[in-house]
Amino acid sequence: MKTKTNILICGDICPTNDTKHYFENNDINGLFNDSLPLLKQADVLIGNMEFVLTDKGVAATKTGPILQGKTSFINLFKEVGFTALGLANNHIKDCGSDGVLSSLQTCKKNNILTVGAGKNEKEAKKPIIIEKNGWKIGVMAFAEHEFNAAYKNEPGANLLDLYTDFDQIKTFKKQVDYLIILYHGGIEYYEYPSPLLQKKCRKMIDSGADYVACQHSHLIGTEENYNNGTILYGQGNTIFGYRPNNKTWNTGLLVNIEINNNITIKNTLINTTQNGIVLGTKKEQEHIIKTLKHRKEQIKEIDFIESSWVEFCKTKEGNYLPHLFGLGRIANKLNRIFNNKLIKLLYSKKQFIITQNLIRCEAHQEVIQTLLNKNK
Repeated sequence: MKTKTNILICGDICPTNDTKHYFENNDINGLFNDSLPLLKQADVLIGNMEFVLTDKGVAATKTGPILQGKTSFINLFKEVGFTALGLANNHIKDCGSDGVLSSLQTCKKNNILTVGAGKNEKEAKKPIIIEKNGWKIGVMAFAEHEFNAAYKNEPGANLLDLYTDFDQIKTFKKQVDYLIILYHGGIEYYEYPSPLLQKKCRKMIDSGADYVACQHSHLIGTEENYNNGTILYGQGNTIFGYRPNNKTWNTGLLVNIEINNNITIKNTLINTTQNGIVLGTKKEQEHIIKTLKHRKEQIKEIDFIESSWVEFCKTKEGNYLPHLFGLGRIANKLNRIFNNKLIKLLYSKKQFIITQNLIRCEAHQEVIQTLLNKNK
């Protein structure tokens, strides 16, 4: 017989210099404070583990930070009561194949399910079914392509394949009562979905997903109700360290989904402090509900998604273009200081057009990707 079941989804979780001691000492009370009872009460507890569990990992060659923690850090997840951890993210391969395998083995050894990563591409694509109180809850996890991919004979994360995975979602939904998708993608520090992200997430709902949680953006974004499903474009951090004077980084949502005769979804605000995380005050909770409601109405406006995205991209021009053209850190900084004038000085309009075509055209893009992979 099916009875009421509470599913709680956490956002990005990663130990940092200011929180490692909680993981090392398995101090769940110190880390989670008044949010701990909420996590403990969940029938099903899920989160995105955005670091590698390894005791001897060698850092991979990549851009961006290397995020790793000791295998003993799994004890904190076990003590809290995590049912499953999503591993489809841009850091699961930070210590190469060995780091992926160590993470998978450590979770399995401690009876915590994993989804979104595997010893090869086939294994990484396998969804999981969690049976609780008569319900079959399906979980799938996908990531965008960075330095994280699983291949035919190489461990890594499950990348979203636009040609096959929507069919897989449709097939998998027939096996479960409720389907959750964790999608690690979108642009960081942007409150709204890009046009492409919205299309992909809506297609997931159309294919059978009931709830899509977009993680990775490191801030609370926008919620959308679409075709009997719900999409959260940006869940924010759960555990990712405290950053002074950075409100967006220091806030996140715990998503509580109650499955009964009806489905009830509630977002609970959490704040990162210098001493772990705490639940938001009543006033803060009301403010975030109001903000989400406002953004939900905004994205219904004609052309809002497109125009907002264009304006956001303009603010990133001075940073992205130097990277695209292979300029170093100093040139990048100078370009931002001089409002992109360095790029305009170094590259002609014709060069911009050629570059645009190489990136825009799928055939050219495939050639470039193949050549870059060959020479990495």
